[in-house]
Amino acid sequence: MTGSLDADVTVHVHHAEQTHIAFHARNGTPSVRVTLAQRGVLEEARRALDVGLLELKDVLPALDVDDRDVPKVFNTLHRIGQRLAFLLFGLQADVIQGLQTFWNSALPYGRNPDLQPPLVECIGDKDTFLPLELLPLYRMYPNAPGNREELIAECRTLVGFSCMVKRTMLLPAPPSGLCLEVTPGGRLPLRFLHHESLEGARKELSWFTSTAAHRVEVDGPYPYGDTGAATLAEQIFDPRRSLAGELRSMPDQILHFACHCYATLNSPLDNEIELSGGGQELRVKLGTIGEDLLGLKSRPDQDSCEMPLVVMNACGAARMHATSALSFPYLFLMNGNRGFIGSEIEVPDGVAAEFSKALYEPFLLRRLPLGRSVFEARSSLLHTHGNPLGIAYAAYADPQLHVCHELTEDVHV
Repeated sequence: MTGSLDADVTVHVHHAEQTHIAFHARNGTPSVRVTLAQRGVLEEARRALDVGLLELKDVLPALDVDDRDVPKVFNTLHRIGQRLAFLLFGLQADVIQGLQTFWNSALPYGRNPDLQPPLVECIGDKDTFLPLELLPLYRMYPNAPGNREELIAECRTLVGFSCMVKRTMLLPAPPSGLCLEVTPGGRLPLRFLHHESLEGARKELSWFTSTAAHRVEVDGPYPYGDTGAATLAEQIFDPRRSLAGELRSMPDQILHFACHCYATLNSPLDNEIELSGGGQELRVKLGTIGEDLLGLKSRPDQDSCEMPLVVMNACGAARMHATSALSFPYLFLMNGNRGFIGSEIEVPDGVAAEFSKALYEPFLLRRLPLGRSVFEARSSLLHTHGNPLGIAYAAYADPQLHVCHELTEDVHV
């Protein structure tokens, strides 16, 4: 795992006078280029994604989905994909059939759960990102499932449940290192930032400090009530400095948020992160964080180091629109962080905690690459609980990013 993985399919969104989506396959399948008929259709698609994911969240009775709930859950999920496909590609039969033919030829084994999932890279800027994971590109006409087993099989028509998806923003390239470093004892430094009122956040911290304690060295939680502690921007800026202010030889490798996020506004810089702990409440705008980071970076004699992977689990009662959610990865990728994983909308506490555990179990304990770990986390929620809401999580990171391990470690894959 020393080099970046080549994508099996690359989807590139080009925006000039018109918006074009180009589909390229590594196996030689002829490329497909689609021109979107209307300006602003990608923005409309993200609004439809927001409405659809909220509808899906509302019809899910709990973390676990019973057979009797399957038809309603699947119909809502499939409608999201159909709505997005209609907005993006219209009713042109030749375009729709051409895309399905391309996808099945380019990724002929993508729906086989016994094989390594293929990698699809979606490339675009912050304003033209394609909601690729929800598109039913293998087959746009549904076979309505009657139970959880059939639901799992039918979900593989969606890109997010059949492929590893890497989102690449057109930004300056982050550091190229694909290995997250561990301490001599094999533990990975992780900074934990939270909102203490969230049960899901408490569950996540408990898992890190119990089940995963032999693999994770947690610094946090932050905030912890000390009003004189470093600001949120300072927590993000220097991964070498601990919460106690000590300069460490091993910087944070993961920056994990379990908090409220607010992404409801037209101005991305006014979207907010809300944290709490020890009686201290912090609600900080992204614009403020960016301004503070600029001030910190402009100081002379600043030593650089590779910045941690950011995982943001937005859960609870916070309201986060998919139309604005891109502002969060944009901030951290502009900061040089090695990647960002987060949800398009806020998710229920129980789902957020379960997704976190399902992500970190393969990534931290079994040392699988990040792309496969995200795919397994989505699949775990679907297979174990019949819950498809894991598809709301998106990954902006190299899928081959992984945790290095000591030669003496016992790693099971």
